[in-house]
Amino acid sequence: MASRSITVDELQALLHSDSLYACLDVRERGEFAQEQIEGVTPLPRGTIEYRVATMVPGHDIPIAVFCDDGQRSALAVLSLGAMGYTGVRVVEGGLEAWKARGLPTVSGWGMRGKEYGERIGVDQAVPEITAEELAERRRRGEQVTLLDVRTDEEFLRGHVPGARHIPGGQLLLELPSLPQSADHTLVISCAGRTRGILGAYTLRRAGLTNVVGLLKGGMGWRLAGYELDASPGGYQPAANAPVPRDIEEATERVAREEGIRTISLADFDDLRASGKPYYAVDIRVPSEFNAGHIPGSISIPAGQFALQHENFLAVRNAPLVILADDAIRPVWAAAQCQGIGFPHVFVLEGGIGAWVAQGHEPETGSPTVETFGLEAARSQVSTIGPSELEALRTSDPSVLLLDVRGSGDFALGHITGARWLARGRLELDVGRVVPRQDIPLVTMCDSGARSALAAATLQTLGYRNVRFLEGGLPAWKGAGFPIGDGLEGADVAREVAQDDAGSTQWTGPLARTPADMHRYLSWEEALARR
Repeated sequence: MASRSITVDELQALLHSDSLYACLDVRERGEFAQEQIEGVTPLPRGTIEYRVATMVPGHDIPIAVFCDDGQRSALAVLSLGAMGYTGVRVVEGGLEAWKARGLPTVSGWGMRGKEYGERIGVDQAVPEITAEELAERRRRGEQVTLLDVRTDEEFLRGHVPGARHIPGGQLLLELPSLPQSADHTLVISCAGRTRGILGAYTLRRAGLTNVVGLLKGGMGWRLAGYELDASPGGYQPAANAPVPRDIEEATERVAREEGIRTISLADFDDLRASGKPYYAVDIRVPSEFNAGHIPGSISIPAGQFALQHENFLAVRNAPLVILADDAIRPVWAAAQCQGIGFPHVFVLEGGIGAWVAQGHEPETGSPTVETFGLEAARSQVSTIGPSELEALRTSDPSVLLLDVRGSGDFALGHITGARWLARGRLELDVGRVVPRQDIPLVTMCDSGARSALAAATLQTLGYRNVRFLEGGLPAWKGAGFPIGDGLEGADVAREVAQDDAGSTQWTGPLARTPADMHRYLSWEEALARR
């Protein structure tokens, strides 16, 4: 597909417009976190085939694509064109041209959501206590309950000892089970700052006065010299617990104050059938979503929306319909969406229950993600199983294993002896990493999808002995073979791989050091002063 281009000045105008568009940064996640253009959406070039259909809900939506210097943008355009996207334009010169023009950049993940949280903390004077004060109150035997509002995976990775796990979007539904007397303090915690502040603010706006945030969250606890707990546990949604009337009244008040709009069931069905771009976001926790959801909806739990929306919603000006099966969570989630900057937010009248009652059939389980070009790649390239790969590597030391995932994934766990080369840079860097085209190559990833696509690309580049690992790293581990970690075999800086991993790591090769945590927390706090 012949692609048009736009200048950085035109990109700047687009980012400030009210039109429907997507602007995709196709560099790796760690590169994006290190430096980015504010308002763009991260979509690593190597993941386009299985992520863009969710992120850009329409093949005729204008898409601006850029990277650092334009090389990966050109490759991304070929993929998008093959997938049927017709309005793709490359940003001339990419990020380098943007900076050469003297235009500003920012850094971090989920920056808009984190900035929103920091401003809420300052503007609403959300109270916080330090880790030392929490520990002292516990020592004195005061009535204190600590609530960790992160995801299941994050909670299990490490939490402040004694914390109860309630994802942030569930707090109002769980109120009947929480202490509410003025002399019993509820302390809200996350890994750093944002979700703790937003959780505390939600409860206080709902009328509770005994709520504070844990200053700097788990990082603050670690920096105070205390250890985190990684013992088993997890969240189970309340079983039809009645919502107190005062929470219903607070929700009605928020709806009025924030001007929350609704969409009728008939209009929602018309929107779904129209072919027009929109997002339907299910803000319940994953177990509820998997038990039954509206087909085509995206699972972004309310408590994680501030940090995670940029990974799913690339067309900010498209209508966004909030879905749940209660009347409380959607209103608060919609208020947050509007606060973060989404202009066209609606709550579905009656929610998922009313939609099902009309005779619609919900979908269960995790939605099947189709990878464009995967079937063709699998027919073109041979596979290899874990046991066969282990035997081959033992008999032939020349076999080279290429891990084509992100650098953060590689650092956290990979097959020992593998080399890292992100699929997004494959065409650009493989000649340096694998100078001979007769070397036996095996590509691998986390599922077999990216590695199959990468293997097919290598064949087109002239590599004559290429296979991919069936089932990826999970299949390798499932067969009982060991894995290693760290960045040996990867030409990438630790801080880039750390940002590529996304979520906070407390142990292992990407664990945040005290200096890392101080630097991150200072960056986060400074967002309120932008």
